[in-house]
Amino acid sequence: MDAAVVPSVCDGALYASYTYTSPIPDGCVSKGSERISCVLGVDEAGRGPVLGPLVYGIAYCPEHAQEQLHEIGFAGALSTQLTADSKTLTAEKRDGLLAALLENNGTIGWAVRVMSPQDIAAGMLRRRPHNLNAQSSDSTVLLIREILDSGVDITKIFVDTVGEPNAYARLLRSHFPRHPHIEWTVTRKADAIYPVVGAASIAAKVTRDRCLENWTYAEPSLPSLPELGVPGDKRKRAEDSDAWETGSGYPGDPRTVQYLHQTLDPLFGWAGIVRFSWATAKTLLEARASGGGEDDALRTSLAGTPLPASSRAYSVRWIDEPATLTHFFSKGAVPQSTHAHSDALQKDRAASQKHRHAIWRDLALGTACAADLFM
Repeated sequence: MDAAVVPSVCDGALYASYTYTSPIPDGCVSKGSERISCVLGVDEAGRGPVLGPLVYGIAYCPEHAQEQLHEIGFAGALSTQLTADSKTLTAEKRDGLLAALLENNGTIGWAVRVMSPQDIAAGMLRRRPHNLNAQSSDSTVLLIREILDSGVDITKIFVDTVGEPNAYARLLRSHFPRHPHIEWTVTRKADAIYPVVGAASIAAKVTRDRCLENWTYAEPSLPSLPELGVPGDKRKRAEDSDAWETGSGYPGDPRTVQYLHQTLDPLFGWAGIVRFSWATAKTLLEARASGGGEDDALRTSLAGTPLPASSRAYSVRWIDEPATLTHFFSKGAVPQSTHAHSDALQKDRAASQKHRHAIWRDLALGTACAADLFM
């Protein structure tokens, strides 16, 4: 499938997260008093990689059309070949399934939320972190809400879980108090069980693959950036093809590790394709930027920054947050000096009580005028 056939992939560099939504299928639009009950599935692609976006996808169709999804090959292909998810399908098979989604646009609708590496890292590196699970649930809620707001009558939602299924189901349900009729099913490996989740998985996976395959770097000033836009020759030039080969994007991929080492700049870090918040990236940033290895003769980074001669590096961490007032008024141990001060006050009060009558008597016997009271 040509990249132009995937409408969910943006043109140019990916600077920020965005949402793509396909047109609402005619088969999902209620006509008059007739309500068409629809099912919706949710899945993601790219949760683990250190490179590229995380993409959340949804797919929806009328309840009676689920068999059509099965016949197209979503749940059937996934369950027979995978026993897992769409990541182990061949690229050709995934492309064919996405083409089927586009061809059946009268019955099947879909949408994706492309979360850019910059936004993911910015959320996770906040002083009060917005972790990946929270960002994932935000994207899921956003996609579902857009479809509900468009008027589609969603009665069942199937979700590939993030964390413990029951807890995640409660979290998602809490965002839709105006739709108590929706039946939620949150489970692991949902794309291998429910055809509509398999369709969502394909939409997310193909979108992410295309984003990486046609990645346009937003840093045009880098002198060693590869020439892009040549089919079959992405991110490659004769003199630096190895340096710009990203691999799968997973931290365990040797090609990805090599990419991170060789493209690391000691001043700027990496290009926007890298998630700076990942442990793999943070570890490299805190270590010596070696330009690809101790024995590498290159003494400047690919961005032209001189590599440091020393291996000394200092990690950057937030200063501790100010103390909160949560336990400010709780009863605790009273300092000894406070006890002594309290005892002295008690003695003074007792002495005043003892001599009160004598004091008032002396005041009554004395002569005074108004002027004396205000002197």
